[in-house]
Amino acid sequence: MLFFLPLGVYASSIKELEVKNGVLSREFEATNNIYSVTLNEDATSLEIDYELVDEEAIVEVSGNTYQSDGENKAVYKITNSDGTTEEYVFYLEKEEATPVFHESMIPLESEQKEIPHLSWYVGGGCFFIILIMFKVIVLGFKKR
Repeated sequence: MLFFLPLGVYASSIKELEVKNGVLSREFEATNNIYSVTLNEDATSLEIDYELVDEEAIVEVSGNTYQSDGENKAVYKITNSDGTTEEYVFYLEKEEATPVFHESMIPLESEQKEIPHLSWYVGGGCFFIILIMFKVIVLGFKKR
């Protein structure tokens, strides 16, 4: 009879793990071997501290470089002293910074809309204000 264990639930070569330059997607558990890591903004690779179950085990790290394009993952292959191997896979990602101001928020002079006949509106408004001032100053207010 065959039993199939789901991927990511059989590893146990690392008993403790701490990410130095990012955040794990979930709390580390010795029986899980697949994680996502959100790296710090300036990080280019994953840096972790770990404690192995087998102190004589050999750890090989591959693909531990963050690139803006493509799949970014770090694979830690652990070969125990009894010859068994296990892999821990860390998918690397970075949280995108959201700018406070976007350049598109400030209209360029070429993007500003011209109000048709603006000079007519300004001229008419000025004329109206002059008429009111003339009435107030020259003619004064008459009480009825």
